[in-house]
Amino acid sequence: MIRFCLLFLPLLLCALEFKVATYNVENLFDAKSDGNEYEEYIPNNKHGWSDAMLQIKITNIARVIADVNADIIALEEVENRAVLEKLNAALGSKAYPYTFYPNKKERVNIETALLSRFPIEKTSSLFMKDQARGIHRVTLKIDNKTLDVFINHWPAQKEKEDERLMYATTLHNFLIKEEKGKEYLLLGDFNSPYQVQKDWGMGLVNVLNAGDKNAFLYNLWYDLPQDQRYSHSYGKQKSTLDHILIPKTLSDGKGIDYIPSSLTVFKKPYMLDDKNDPKRWQISDRGRGVHQGEGFSDHFPITATFHTLAF
Repeated sequence: MIRFCLLFLPLLLCALEFKVATYNVENLFDAKSDGNEYEEYIPNNKHGWSDAMLQIKITNIARVIADVNADIIALEEVENRAVLEKLNAALGSKAYPYTFYPNKKERVNIETALLSRFPIEKTSSLFMKDQARGIHRVTLKIDNKTLDVFINHWPAQKEKEDERLMYATTLHNFLIKEEKGKEYLLLGDFNSPYQVQKDWGMGLVNVLNAGDKNAFLYNLWYDLPQDQRYSHSYGKQKSTLDHILIPKTLSDGKGIDYIPSSLTVFKKPYMLDDKNDPKRWQISDRGRGVHQGEGFSDHFPITATFHTLAF
């Protein structure tokens, strides 16, 4: 996807174009038991999770990632580094040269990860008290420019909004203190809608201040018509759990900039169920039964394109 371009912008020259994506891969566990798995992913029990099922899951997810063809892709719900490396290897010639997987807290089942075509300079993590997953900062070198990528997977909708507020407050304070004037982006599964629904989404919108172009962070969902703003479905509910958020430094004509209106919800016919929603990984009996060996994820990937500027 990396492309050098000769497109002249007003007084500026684009040097390098690259694509960023985020994708919740829905419970990518390995086939080894270490005591932290969800019941249906304990290998070789009544649910039928096994090496063979894992290989099907990896093949399916790798197909999506290869088709997305992003230069930087954040992944959510990955059990460990070993299964991340299996997934990367399944990409064959499209495997990524640089990977990131965090040091998990004890007894945490799934975390986030990153695949990159750009070198990783350094990494760090923000951990919240009594919260399982961290927020992870991966610093990338892109065309001699530095970009901090913050990977998020906030607590699920069924949890109290107070937990997501904790993530939002921690992250907002860090951005104000450490990232002022820098080029960075936030992406991942925030388990929040792009607008507050009752109390749900207060952390994202009110605390992190993510919204339209007047907000502290621009939520790229606003680039799409309202009826196209969704990447996840559950029953009849379509929602924007996944987000890509950018500060004003990524639209200031310096260093690295977002290409306006490039946000895309990535979906191909093979990824759709009979309602044109994400064809999630199939487990019978509403997820309590047996793995069926088909499907992908209950999320669609979302992508956005950026470019570096020659000066």
